[in-house]
Formats: sequence, C-alpha cells, structure tokens
Amino acid sequence: MFAEVKLLTWVSRVQIPSGPLLSDIMHWADQFAEQIINKKQDKEQYIVESGITPSGIVHAGNFREIMTQDLVYRALLRKGVDVLYLYIWDDFDRFRKVPKGIPNEWEQYIGIPISKTPDPWGCHENYAQHFKEPIVKESEICGVFPTYISMTEEYEKCTFSENMRIALENRDKIKEILDAFRKEPLADDWLPIRVYCEKCGKDTTKPRYLGDYTVSYTCECGHESTFDFRKKGIAKMVWRVCWPQRWKHYGVDFESSGKDHHAAGGSWDTGIRISKEVFNYEPPIGPMYEFIYAKGQKEKMSSSAGNVFTVSDLLEIYEPQIVRYIYTARINKAIEVPFDMGVYSYYNYYDLAERVYFGKEEVPEADAEQMKRCYEFSQIGEPRFTVQPPFLLCATISQITSDITKAIEIMQRLGHLPDKIDEYAIKKVELRLKLAGNWVRKYAPEQFRISVQKTMPNVTLTDAQKRALHYIGERMDKISDENSFKEIFGEACEFAGIKPKQLFEACYLVLLGRRNGPRLAQFILTLDKEFVAERFKEV
Repeated sequence: MFAEVKLLTWVSRVQIPSGPLLSDIMHWADQFAEQIINKKQDKEQYIVESGITPSGIVHAGNFREIMTQDLVYRALLRKGVDVLYLYIWDDFDRFRKVPKGIPNEWEQYIGIPISKTPDPWGCHENYAQHFKEPIVKESEICGVFPTYISMTEEYEKCTFSENMRIALENRDKIKEILDAFRKEPLADDWLPIRVYCEKCGKDTTKPRYLGDYTVSYTCECGHESTFDFRKKGIAKMVWRVCWPQRWKHYGVDFESSGKDHHAAGGSWDTGIRISKEVFNYEPPIGPMYEFIYAKGQKEKMSSSAGNVFTVSDLLEIYEPQIVRYIYTARINKAIEVPFDMGVYSYYNYYDLAERVYFGKEEVPEADAEQMKRCYEFSQIGEPRFTVQPPFLLCATISQITSDITKAIEIMQRLGHLPDKIDEYAIKKVELRLKLAGNWVRKYAPEQFRISVQKTMPNVTLTDAQKRALHYIGERMDKISDENSFKEIFGEACEFAGIKPKQLFEACYLVLLGRRNGPRLAQFILTLDKEFVAERFKEV
C-alpha cells in the first residue's frame, strides 16, 4: 500500500514558506502561537506535544490531533522561535482485550504492554509497531515530521522516576482530585501506578509504596518482589497522572485534544489540577478540537465500531496538500470529509486558494487572507504555482487513456494545459489523473463511470435523433473547443427539430450505451474526432 502512496508526492521534507505573515486576520494556529509565546516569552525552546496508544488503527480522526499540533508547530516556526514537536507513543499501556478478527489465543497476552505483545499478523516486531508504522508513513507523505518518543523506552530507562515519586507521595491528593469526578471513590489503598510482573510480564499485580523510590508487589501469578523504580523500569503511572507529568517532564506548551478528553471531569480537567497541584507546573494551552467524520457519518470514528477511514484512504483520492488543507478548518468545527461529489468541490476550492495566493484571481480581502494562510499551511514544500487540471476532467480522461502523453495532449487541446509544461507540471497531472481514477473506481456516482463502446451499441433512436447526430458527425472537424461544440450542438437540435435533452441522450447512447454520462462537451472533446464522427454518422 505505502509503496503506491509514496508515488503520489514529489517532495520529502517540510519547508516553511518564507516571507511575512499575510494578514492581521490570523488563522487559529497563528493565534495559539501568539498565546504560547506571550505566556512564556523568555523560553528558549517551545514544546508542542501529541500522542496516542497504538492499540488499533490510527485513523483520520486521530490525524486531526496530529495536524492540529503540526499547524501550531509551523505557526511557531514562522514566528522565528525554536520549537520541538513531540509525538508520544503510549506503547507501555496494557493489551486490554482481544479485538475482533484476532485469534482467541491472544487472550494470553492481556495485561502485558502492547509493545511486548506479538503482532497477530506477523509483519511487525510487536502489536504496537503494527499500528505505528502506517501513521508514521502517512504523516511523512503529508509533511508531518515530529520527534517520536516511546513510553516503553522512557519507562524502562526510568526516565520519570522523580515524577513517579512525587505522584506516589501525593497519592492522597491525586485520589481526592479523581474522586471529585467519580461516582464511586477509588479504594483506600489505590496507587497512581501499575506494575508489570517480572515473572509473567502482566500488570495483574498489587503494588505497595514503601516510601522514597521503593515499591513492592504481589502478582496473581504468585510472584512477589520489591524494587527501586530508579533502577528497574517495570512501573508506569496511570493515564490521568502520566499525561500531566509528561507536561512537566518535557515542558509542554501546547497540546490539543478531542472533546471526549474535555468532557466534564475528563482527563483534561483532572490533568490541569494534577499538573498544578501535584507537579507544580502550569498546564499547556490545550484547546479542544472537534471530531472528523466521513460525509453522512453520525457517530465518532472507532476501530472497534469499524466505521473508520484512514489517511491512506484520503491519499487515494486527495493530493497530500489537499489532505492538509482539509485539516486547516476551524478547530472547533466538525469536519465532514466527502468521498462523493464533494471531492470535486475540495479540489476546486484548493485550486482557487492557490490562484488567490499567487495573485491570479481575486476574492474579497478577508476571504483572501484566510485562504492564503490555509494554502500556506497546506504546503509540504515551498509554494509553487503550476498547472491545475480540473478534477472531473481528470476523472473522465483517466477512463479513456492510461497514456500520460495522450492525456496531456487531450488537456492541451481542451485549453486546460499550456502547449509546453515542465516535469513538475507533468507530475502534477499524473498525480491528479491517478487520484481521479481511484475516485471514479471506488466512489464516483454511476454517471461518471464510463466505458466507451468500441462498436455501435444496440440502441433505439428516433429519426430526428439520427439526423441530429449525422449533422454533428459531418461537422466534427469544425469542433475545436467547448464553445464550438455547443454552437454546432444547438444547430443540430434546430436542424432536426428536437430538444437538447433528446440529443444529449442520443450522444450518450451511441458512445456509452446508456442515456447519461459526464459533461457532454468536455467528454466529446476527450475522444478522437474521427472516431466520434464515424460513430455519429453510422446511426
């Protein structure tokens, strides 16, 4: 899959466009960047953080968090400050349950870290890595290059031992904070850590804090031990404690999260209090982002519900820059990603933003400045204006020829490409043709799926329809563009005494064997003139 996806982009690393900010009407990412700098003006390096437990498909909904952080990261870079984007793999979390489609024997691994759980598909070194690799590659294609950190590696190196001691010594305070949002209080002997047994590897243990850096435990498997968590990395803090302690440890300045985390009493609310009251750290700026859905989808995406789509699914039909463009929408607004005709609208809007950015088209000033900034955020390399082959035309041509030279000749004949184009433009055309072809095969309405009949199909036409087709066939050599086709089409209707709808149907019937199809003038002009002339005169 990824070998194919990688062919869809021709730049490899992110470059921040040079030049001043384009508008006083700032994009939300620029607004957050200003807030971050104003909050800590003397900081040498700012930290943007994101993360996930790689226990299932990291889908396009999860990617909204990745992109939100990336946009703020870029906005900070644009302001000339030193900033680091950290992406945290919570791969030291336990394997909680056997998902649908995985052999029942994986029940034996419940309770061990997902980084220690074997990959059921046998293609990666462990369960976590199976889900990490795809999103890393998808992110790279979309120009996102964070610094990745594994919690397994961090905990096993005892990186957080000091924060773990603070959490254990303040366990009563943490329990009080968490209980404030719980129906049932935590047990009196509750601790803010989980311990993985040194014998069976599972977290089926009962830990006891002995003070300082020492913890003892008994495991359901019968094993007992005492250890110093500065020297032995077998303990981890529970999520609601680990999250705010990471803010303190890494000095995090910005981390957005989904509205589920921001529910009343959720991990964001408790994280803020634990950060301030236990770790003595001012929490990062952490806005809530809305969910992302496939158009028409009502429920939140969930791997277990099976209603997810991935970044790779997007990259099958959207250019990487347009994928980024989708995520520049207002952070507090749900995004509905179309796979139907709305795909065409996204391409049109992105192309318009590109023309506005390069001064080739004018729109109202307020709209222009926002479009320009969103366009900048969408770029993977330095912005560069090139050709803009219409998406629906590409969808049609992709079904007529797989020869890029012939496809380019058709677009040139239709006036959508200049007579001479460079290699960069050719790659753009190739990419859009490929993506439009994917869209036609997988998602397009039936009317956009065409198969030009090699021989005259068995169709019934009226005498008037035949006369009109003959009229066009005799004059195909005079048709050079859409305007000349429309003129002769109108003459044919008048000559034969029929309505345009009847002639439209006749054209589609003799070429496609059905009564409808793509935009007729454009479609006719993608075909060989002699072929069309002979077919129309054959009736």
